[in-house]
Amino acid sequence: MRLIGRDHPAGLLRAEVDRVTRSHGGLVLVAGEAGIGKTTLVTDAAERARQQGALVLGGTCWDSDSAPGYWPWVQVLRALRRAVPPEQWAALDGGPPAVLLGEAHAGVEHAADAFPLYDAVTTALVAASHRCPVVVVLEDLHWADAASLRLLEFAARHTWFERLLVIGTYRDAEVDAADHPVRPLLTPLLGRATTVALSGLGPAEVGELIARTAGRAPEPDLVDEVHRRTGGNPFFVEQTARLWQGGGPVTAIAPGVRDAVQRRLSLLPAEVGDLLASASVLGREFHRRVLAMTAALPAPAVDKLLDQAAQARLVRGLGGGRFSFAHDLVREALYDGLSDVDERHAAVVRALGADPAGGPLADEVLPADLARHAHLGAARLPADRVVDVIVAAARHASSRMTPEEAVGHYRRALEHADGVRRRIAVTVELGHELFHCTEPAEAERLYEQAAEAARGLDDPEPLARVALALHRFAEPEGSAHEVLREAYERFIGPAPDLPAEELAREIAVRTTEAARTGGDDGALASGLWAAYDMTTGIARAEERLALTDELIAVSRRSGDHSAEHFGTSLRWVALAELGDPRYLDQLHAFVALSDRFGLARFHFSAAIDQCIVATFRGRYAEATAMLARAADLGAGGRVEIRLMYLHLKWALLLAQGRFDELAALEPDVAASAHPCPGVLAGITALERGDVAAARELVRPDERPQPGMEPLWLRFHAQYAVAAGDRDLAVRVRDRLAPHRGKWLVSLYGCDLSGPVDLWLGLLDRFLGRHDDAVRELTAARRSAERMHAPPWAERADRHLTGTGPAAAGHEFRRDGDVWSLSYRGTAVRVPDAKGLRDLHALLSRAGDPVPATSLLAPEAAPSARLGGDPVLDDEAKARYRRRLALLDEEIDRASGDDRAAALDRERAALLEELRAAAGLAGRTRRLGDDAERARKAVTARIRDTLRKLDARHPELAAHLRETVSTGATCVYSGRERFRL
Repeated sequence: MRLIGRDHPAGLLRAEVDRVTRSHGGLVLVAGEAGIGKTTLVTDAAERARQQGALVLGGTCWDSDSAPGYWPWVQVLRALRRAVPPEQWAALDGGPPAVLLGEAHAGVEHAADAFPLYDAVTTALVAASHRCPVVVVLEDLHWADAASLRLLEFAARHTWFERLLVIGTYRDAEVDAADHPVRPLLTPLLGRATTVALSGLGPAEVGELIARTAGRAPEPDLVDEVHRRTGGNPFFVEQTARLWQGGGPVTAIAPGVRDAVQRRLSLLPAEVGDLLASASVLGREFHRRVLAMTAALPAPAVDKLLDQAAQARLVRGLGGGRFSFAHDLVREALYDGLSDVDERHAAVVRALGADPAGGPLADEVLPADLARHAHLGAARLPADRVVDVIVAAARHASSRMTPEEAVGHYRRALEHADGVRRRIAVTVELGHELFHCTEPAEAERLYEQAAEAARGLDDPEPLARVALALHRFAEPEGSAHEVLREAYERFIGPAPDLPAEELAREIAVRTTEAARTGGDDGALASGLWAAYDMTTGIARAEERLALTDELIAVSRRSGDHSAEHFGTSLRWVALAELGDPRYLDQLHAFVALSDRFGLARFHFSAAIDQCIVATFRGRYAEATAMLARAADLGAGGRVEIRLMYLHLKWALLLAQGRFDELAALEPDVAASAHPCPGVLAGITALERGDVAAARELVRPDERPQPGMEPLWLRFHAQYAVAAGDRDLAVRVRDRLAPHRGKWLVSLYGCDLSGPVDLWLGLLDRFLGRHDDAVRELTAARRSAERMHAPPWAERADRHLTGTGPAAAGHEFRRDGDVWSLSYRGTAVRVPDAKGLRDLHALLSRAGDPVPATSLLAPEAAPSARLGGDPVLDDEAKARYRRRLALLDEEIDRASGDDRAAALDRERAALLEELRAAAGLAGRTRRLGDDAERARKAVTARIRDTLRKLDARHPELAAHLRETVSTGATCVYSGRERFRL
């Protein structure tokens, strides 16, 4: 069907569609007022694109302050997921696109550092365009959030030469206003885009549109009147034409489209109009079941009324029980005509409840959407109910790693919070989120305001809660310590002269006890978290395990998935601290729980923990993959995420001895918020043997930060031994001695620095306590073996035998199905192979010839070790030599390249035959008996092993190739000795 009055703009869009199907795409922006025909125009272009084999994806912005971030792009990615083959989508899943699609389960990535997200979405679209041209239609950009427009600019800038065409529509009359929020973001796009500006239809075109709509030709005077009153706006014209067709005068639309909509609604039963009014509160799109609940009508009745509305072309079905208004102006007119807007929004909250996540409409109602209804219906709802709904949306946003969205919800909740206690509780959560948004100054200011409000209450608990939050997040030189002492005095009694950590821990324990007595699970969970944060030090590992057990039980009882998730994570950490091998089962349970909950933050945490344990167990390829996955999921660049990432990368590189990369990483660690970058740099220096560099970083009299004491002790123990500092060795040993059997775990499990017994053993060996050292190093090795940590078991074993890397010893030792090979400072672990066993036997009998038959079958009879006839006798060898000498002379005299090449090929063939008749060192091979078969098999095994070892340890492979001779007898003739 021809687009009336739109020949030129339609031609422009069709040309863009033709170009994307032939070569490359671009960006087109269609501008015009509401109802001018933007959607009709782009729909025509989309249909043409489909006819030419293009994939068309669409998204619409939502007119709401509470709309989820990246909402139009979420719709685009949903459509892409439905359109592409499962295997292509699977290649993209798990990264930012999967996070963006989460809704109730995975959430939308709205990170501070959005580049990885922008790149991932753009890459997904480009990948799809390699199969067929892709056309993306984004409607109503005047309602877009800032992040969606930045993503649009990124995609437009980076896909110019791809078969990807992006078409956007927006209301220019609104965006042109100086104070419109998207103007600064949309204006730069105009310079890159092909702009199509739509204006009103002319009189002749209005007449044609009226005739098409009403089914009969209007009189010229009527056309002029309609054109004058509507300005040629197609939507107004169509509405007027339908009214005229129904017998109404065209002047009925003069006040605007609202009158036209009301006139059309008046022709329908009253219950249809009332239902659509309720639907207008839900938004442009809505689900029939949600509408039925909010309108308090049976679903069959709602279906019947929606059918009538669809026949009147006021709504249209989208499939799956979802509907949308035929045009935004329909919804706007209905919504603006409501006299009880707040009551209608309140009805939505009453119908759906404060937490839809577990209800039957979990996939249809976003917590952010319910929070919008609570805010707009607050006058008709209890204040606590409003705050509960909005705080639930904030927590949901936080679980999806979108702190900016969470902060917005918390601020709105604070507006509605009634009562000092409730305002303090919301403020504490808001401050926590602000710290994640790297706004510590504002967070500390809010905490101080909350503390001032708490001072006016008779109940000391709110002040205690604020004091704990200040202690945890605020700068120590600020007001935190003063508020902490004040809270202690009000809650417990006169404050003793103790460090702030001890005061905070005592307050946390008391608040937890009070919450248990009062049966308040929410307060109990908060108290348990605070108590866990304050229960630091190696001596309190058992207490931390008990706290995580109680936290998990409370979270399951209250349905707090976030608390259950993180409690389960911290439980495996506590088990690891205690040297309990059940930590591995607990880790697997944690990963399974993360998969079941399916939220972005949970997937991120699971990747982090799997990286830690893989490094701990020496599975470095797996650890590298998990660290990369964590980096993708945590692309927002929060302070604590950056800190974790850098520490895990440091630990992974250190475990592999990759010192060049560690040197490159050191400036990043130093510039981060890491609590002890000097300790990391010092350990790195000691591991590479640079005691002088480590000496500059030793702080034996410095009090380690809470939670970092184990790593601090590891560094100072290692330094004391390396530097020969007996006084420091004694001091560190005294601090470690009470904790035998435990492991050094810091930074909430991000650092696993080995068994305490390992460092005690090194200190005692240095101090001359050899019997104690043997017992401790033996205990360390056994503990590491129980914990499935081969790198730490090997480290303990090396020190136990006194042949560690410091003595420049070499190792060729089997441990189950894995061999530990060390030569000239480089150590590798390789899987078992027969050639490695042969080499081990030769190394164990260095200098002594070993029959190949004894290597092939040690149990074989001695007669099997007798030789047979040579493969080449002396006469045959002499003939080969004479022919080779003759070939060399002929090659030198050859006059043509072809002749020389032919002679060279013959020479190479003769040499290959000689090699096949000799062993590695040129020994004569023999035929006809078991010895010859053994010689062939053993030589092949050793050669294959050395070839594989070239890639893992080339220096060791070269040494063995030079010093190992094979044949009927084999021998290792090197001077180096290996620990076997």
